[in-house]
Amino acid sequence: MAHYKIRPIPMVKTKGQTYKMTFLLGYGSPEVRGVYSWYIEGPKENILIDTGCMVEGLVPQPAMFPFDEKPQQIQTIDQGLAKFDLKPEDIDMIILTHMHEDHIQLARSYPNARFIVQKAELDAARNPHPIQRFAYLRDTYEDINFELIEGDQQIIDGIRVIFSPGHAAGSQSIAVDTADGLAILTGFCCIRRNFEPPEGLPEELEVIPTGINLSAVQIYDTMLKLKAEADIIVPIHDGVWINVESIP
Repeated sequence: MAHYKIRPIPMVKTKGQTYKMTFLLGYGSPEVRGVYSWYIEGPKENILIDTGCMVEGLVPQPAMFPFDEKPQQIQTIDQGLAKFDLKPEDIDMIILTHMHEDHIQLARSYPNARFIVQKAELDAARNPHPIQRFAYLRDTYEDINFELIEGDQQIIDGIRVIFSPGHAAGSQSIAVDTADGLAILTGFCCIRRNFEPPEGLPEELEVIPTGINLSAVQIYDTMLKLKAEADIIVPIHDGVWINVESIP
């Protein structure tokens, strides 16, 4: 069995109210978050999860989801990839968790990459519901040649996607076999607290739905499914990964 490492490439650091990630919980409690691309170290192909983004291209946050501080650029994707002796043109495949702007903004930086996305997500991105329209910027992806998949699917030995709806119509989480077990990068915007609710909540509330969702019930069920399957859960906006070089 193939064993890989997940290498975070932190791009942008933000600070905002926790409730944006923890549905109706955490008002008045700011939290550091990150926006990342993720390099999968080990396969023959050079694979990234999500494209990364730049501060100047971030969608202005709606009034209900303001940043507490101006987002900070940590590095460019060229700088991040250089640590692995790679350039954007060396990337063979990009698996998109979903098509919200901070996950696909730099798509045109990878001229040789295949872009793997759920058909349901591309359909939604081309005709977004008003509640999520702010998160999709059509000019970042309208001329990208996507490879469409539907549902759970094995990508290569040791890497598969898990359909994970609720946050976006076609979110997909990425399951990666590692030396320490199965690591799952969540296909939706969340932080560690979503999977580890604080004390004082009802006992039956095993996870906290992410604050940006199409269905709180659906994303709750998706989160329970991933939590049960993963040995290592990787919430893709948690600030902790800014200072982590490798998972595991």
